[in-house]
Amino acid sequence: MRVQRRLVDVMTEEPSRPIEVTARADLEEERERRVLSLHDRRGQDLYGFALGLGLLDEEAADAVQETMLRLWRELASGKDVRDLDAWAFRTTYHLVIDQHRLRRRLAGSLGRLAARSGDYAADPADSADVAALWQTIDGLPERQRAVLYLRYRADLPFDRVGFVLGITSSAARSHATNALATLRRRLGQEES
Repeated sequence: MRVQRRLVDVMTEEPSRPIEVTARADLEEERERRVLSLHDRRGQDLYGFALGLGLLDEEAADAVQETMLRLWRELASGKDVRDLDAWAFRTTYHLVIDQHRLRRRLAGSLGRLAARSGDYAADPADSADVAALWQTIDGLPERQRAVLYLRYRADLPFDRVGFVLGITSSAARSHATNALATLRRRLGQEES
């Protein structure tokens, strides 16, 4: 009687989800959590970074979206992305460079690079002086602009700035030092 009862219980039970399906769902949930968390924390910074490197508003938004999609794919392929922030800034940087190369090929000249908007992502620290400073920074060479943006606007340490740009942390410091000296000269704040 006991065996028959157990057999009836087993036959009428709902089958539980297989372990591998549960594990896969957990991995997808974790991947989604990591991508959304990065977007919440750094989406505006990435957007501003792309704008600061010369993309138009729509292009910058597309670059951020493409960065998130590439992160999703990286995580789905099983690769371990340890430093999401640095990975995202580096990917955005590469997308911006790709966009500039495409522009040069399509336009045949550098004249269209100047067609971008001067707007920046909203930042509570923005004021007329800060806006003028960032406008002056726009006149710096691309690498120096990128270092200053990543270090002082995105608040990344120099080792991560170096990783994003594919240079050493000491090279990132050097670019920042040279850029700041240039800014001081241009803004007339060179100390005697």
